[in-house]
Amino acid sequence: MMLHLNEGMDESRVAASKILRSHRHLDMRPLFGWELGLLPYVVAWLEHFAKSRPDLKLSSIFEFVRAMPMKVAEGMTKLALEALRSARVCCPPPTFV
Repeated sequence: MMLHLNEGMDESRVAASKILRSHRHLDMRPLFGWELGLLPYVVAWLEHFAKSRPDLKLSSIFEFVRAMPMKVAEGMTKLALEALRSARVCCPPPTFV
């Protein structure tokens, strides 16, 4: 069993360790109701607790992208437009007189 994990670690690390040992794949479908709002938190959690499981991180991100391709595309378009706008604000194009 996993009772030996309860010794010597904080509770959140124990819980994360048990989740990662029990599940080879994390089902992201229950999180899709929040659309892409939870994706940064999922990535941060995996970054913190699953450093030795890059496959799990990539497959989790892929599930979000596969479930909501247009939301991802819209988000990327917004980011690109914001980058263009901020580039124009800080560095306006030269004017020729």
